[in-house]
Amino acid sequence: MSQGMVAAHLRRAGCVFAEDEARILMEAAQESALADCRAVLGRLLARRVAGEPLEQVVGWVDFAGQRIAVAPGVFVPRQRTTLLAQQSILAVQAAGESVRFLEAFCGVGAVATTVSRTLHGTQIHLGDHDETALDCAKKNVGAQSTTHLLDCLVGLPQTLTGGFDVISAVPPYVPDSAAQYLPHEAVEYEPATALFGGADGLDLVRRLITESRDWLAPSGVLLIELGTQQQEQATDFAEPLGFDSRHRLGDDEQTVVLELRLRD
Repeated sequence: MSQGMVAAHLRRAGCVFAEDEARILMEAAQESALADCRAVLGRLLARRVAGEPLEQVVGWVDFAGQRIAVAPGVFVPRQRTTLLAQQSILAVQAAGESVRFLEAFCGVGAVATTVSRTLHGTQIHLGDHDETALDCAKKNVGAQSTTHLLDCLVGLPQTLTGGFDVISAVPPYVPDSAAQYLPHEAVEYEPATALFGGADGLDLVRRLITESRDWLAPSGVLLIELGTQQQEQATDFAEPLGFDSRHRLGDDEQTVVLELRLRD
């Protein structure tokens, strides 16, 4: 099957970037360890035409110029989260040496992977409630990372109390009522627990802010991705808990990275 034929199938299925996706699917089939590339391509194409996210179909996502492994049924890192990765790198650099970093709600660990590959020697911890996602994150970051099965931050070992220089997270922050506005492939193929954050989308954000006080080092920083319309409400929640805040607007102008530091 030619790339043009694959693109035509994808176009009929409603794929906007059919040519690009056709190329990626054909490369994935060729990279397969199986001898029959045509059969592999047929299976991959069928999954994509059925609506499964391309990244889950081929098993990886291009994030910040690197391949991040994903698996069927896990949350796929979004390109907007590269801002959180960049801000995490800056925060780790500012923290000095022997920095302990936690990506909470890590999913497949895209942010932690970027930090680890950029700043060798950072102590990487990964936390999520999804064991499949944690397995992917471990694969992405490497054996030197430490994984924690968590409910928000509940489940971290007490030996790490007050020990994290940087905590970064993309908690689920889509309001429950906004499901109708999400792409159907996200709603159908990604876990709802990685997408939705309650009536205003901030249930897990508030928990993260509250619980992080026990785990941040005295000079530590908490970095959270959330929607621009949620930033003021999250800041108003954090400041009475002892945090100073600032934020950085994403290129999409729809999301921000909220930076929180405990006051001295």
